[in-house]
Order: sequence, then structure tokens, then C-alpha cells
Amino acid sequence: MSPVRPINGEKKQMPGPEYVLPQGQGNDKIIAPSQMSAKWRAEYGSIYRVWNGAWPEIVITNPKDVEAWFSGKGEHSKFSYEPSGALFNYAMGHAVGLINGHDWKVLRKLLDPYVNFSNSAKLTPMVLQRATEYAQALPTQTLNPIQERKAVVNAYRAVQSYPFFTQIETSYGPLTDAQKDEVWSIGQIFLTLSTWTVEQGLTRSRIFKYNYSWDSWRLIREFDRRWRTFNRDIVKQKAAEVNLPIVMLWKNIQDGDMTEDQLIHTFTKSIFANLDVTTSVITGCILHIAEDKRIQKKLQQEIDDHKDNLVDYVKRQDTFMHWCFLESIRLEPIPAFSLAGRCTEDKVLGEYHIPANTSVVIDAHAINIHSPYWGPDTKEYRPERFDGLNPRDLKYNLSTFGYGSRKCLGVYLGGKMVRGILTALFGQYDVDLEGQTKDGDGQFTTDKTSFFA
Repeated sequence: MSPVRPINGEKKQMPGPEYVLPQGQGNDKIIAPSQMSAKWRAEYGSIYRVWNGAWPEIVITNPKDVEAWFSGKGEHSKFSYEPSGALFNYAMGHAVGLINGHDWKVLRKLLDPYVNFSNSAKLTPMVLQRATEYAQALPTQTLNPIQERKAVVNAYRAVQSYPFFTQIETSYGPLTDAQKDEVWSIGQIFLTLSTWTVEQGLTRSRIFKYNYSWDSWRLIREFDRRWRTFNRDIVKQKAAEVNLPIVMLWKNIQDGDMTEDQLIHTFTKSIFANLDVTTSVITGCILHIAEDKRIQKKLQQEIDDHKDNLVDYVKRQDTFMHWCFLESIRLEPIPAFSLAGRCTEDKVLGEYHIPANTSVVIDAHAINIHSPYWGPDTKEYRPERFDGLNPRDLKYNLSTFGYGSRKCLGVYLGGKMVRGILTALFGQYDVDLEGQTKDGDGQFTTDKTSFFA
């Protein structure tokens, strides 16, 4: 494989921060993404190299380079074993979003009927009903019960259960209280494991993977055992519900069309790993809308105008509500740096020749906020900016749920869950921000126990 080199023939290396033991810049991309995005672009330009553990990654920040990366005939794939690490692979290594080649094509085809646009549209009435039930019960989560007609809640923690159990119901059907308690408990184990997964260094490699603490291996095996048992028990209990996704997919396992690892790991990623992401997207939307009373009143009026057919309203992507959703993702992309991908074709990015199978990362923060495409008020929350924009232009100027065929599996359902909860919440309540909600950089204050919240 030829090295990364300038196309003008100069003999110089791509700029970037020096490798720092043991993580490189792996932690920085997760813990302080917006700050590091600004710092690295200022120091190294629009394309540079960082280290994810001991593995180099090329970061691109220009929409034109994103388009060049995904254009052409090359086949795109996800990162290899080592950068993700042993714990990550034990829990999710066979998920559809993390495998490649023929295995990915076969599994993606089997899953598509349950996640495509048509199926998500059929699920919209249930999604809206769960959102309405959540909004009606919200006052019971108040942090200040002595105040009448006013409920004070932690936005992130109050929202979290809605996408979690709604996502589960789409595949498993309604759960009993005992089943809900068990799957929630399993999810809490995963959150602990996700912390250890990120805070890893040389243990990412196959050679040193057993250098993890005994507690980490004990916990991940407990997670795996309980999660597999939960799925197997559900399949046995609901075997007669032949049209239930989990029952139909389990038959694919029995028929040899997919493995149990592939299904379990795919649900691990979509239900547990994506919980922080979905919750943070919803929370960001709520906070931005609550902060600007003009926007909140405009949204409430639109909801009221569609009160006779809210299901169809939630399905639509040409509404002010959908613009509010897009604008929130634009300002607070999650993740701010994409997972590394590779392409089987050589590319020219930012005046550099990038050989095939080089790991490339997209800086969504730079794409969404610092591109001239968004104009001089790019840091302001102004949903109306999407009015009249060409969807083709947004393809590479707005980083949301991935690109091309490797786009997030739950993109269609996720959008409806966000619009569903915005409809239910702002259709019933006026929402205000309580206390100091932003830090000195103008970012909403985060929950330090979560990587995204």
C-alpha cells in the first residue's frame, strides 16, 4: 500500500498531533469533541491525521472531501478489530453496522424489512402513543414536588426511558413490568461497560486484551449471558406471535441465514449503544426549542394546526418541526467524529493522495457548523434556514446519521421518535429552562456521567 502523500509531489507528511500513550487522541474525540475539532482545524488545517490508540486515522472537515470520499466505485467498510477493542467486539463486533463484505450484505437484506421507511411509517401510531403517554406522566418525575402547576425535571434523565422502551417494543412487542425491569437493568450494565470500552489503551489489541481488569470481563460476560437469556426467553414466550420481528428474525437463526451473535450484537448496538445518542438528540431539540420562545410558540401553533391528524404530521419531513430537529442535529452532531471507515479505492482528499483501505473519519462538527454553506449566523439556532434548501445539497453539507448504504439502521424510526416526543411534549406544555443551562462556551451543560448527555 502506498503512503498518504501530497498530490503536488512534495515529500512531507500529513500534519496532526503527536501520538500520546496509550490512547492517542481517541479519548479527546469523545470527551471534548467540539473543542478538539476547533483546535485541530486551527493548528493543522482542513485535513489532518490523529491517533486512535496506536492506529492512525485521517480526519476530513470539508464537505467537498466528504463527497469525494463517498463518490466512485469503491466499497466502503468499517474499522477493524483493534481500534474498537476487545470489550467492544465481545459485545457488538458482529452487529450489522460493524461487519463488512458479503456478511454485511446478507444481514442487511434480512433486517431491511423491519427498519425501512415503509415499516417505520406503520409504527408511527404506536410511537406517537408512547410519546403521549410519556408526556402525560412527565410531572411525576419532578425534582420539586412542592410547586403547583410546574414540574422541574432533568431533561436527559427524564427523556431516556421513552426512546429505550419504544425502540424495544418495535421488535419485541409489549413487555411485562418484570421484563422491563430486567432489560433496563441489563442496559445499566452496558452503560458501565461503555465507559471501560472507551478508557482503553493497549488492551485494544488481541495480544493484550486479557490485560483488562477481572471486573470488566466478569461484567461483560454477565451482560452477554443475561441479554442472550432475555432474548431466548422472549422468543419462547411469544413463539405464537409469528409476525413479531424478534420471532421472525430468530427463525432466520434456526434456518442458518444469520448467526445468533449477529442478531444479539445488532440489537445490542441499536438498543443499548444508541440509547445515549437518541436521548441526546431528543434532549438537544427540547432545550433549543425551550430556549427561544418565538420558536416554541411557532412550533406549538403548527402542532395545533395538525391536531386532527398528528400521526401523518409526525411522518412528514417538510414541517417546521422537522426543521427544528435538523437544526438541533446540525448544532450538536452525535457523534461529533464518525467511526472510522475505509474504502477499497484510492482517493484524493484535501490535496492528498489517500491509499485504499486508509482509515478516514468525518468531523461532523466542522461540516455542520463551520462550512460557509450555512452562512454568517451558523452558530445560531434558526430552523427556518432549512426552508427551500435542496436535499441534494444537504447530502454532504449536513452530517446526521451516516452516509450511503452504511447509514444508521434506525434512521427512519429515530426521526419519528424525535418528532413524536416533540409533538406530545410541546402540544401539552410550555417548556422553560431552569437555572444555568449553558457553559462559558455557549454549550448546554452536560451530565458528566454520560459521554453524550
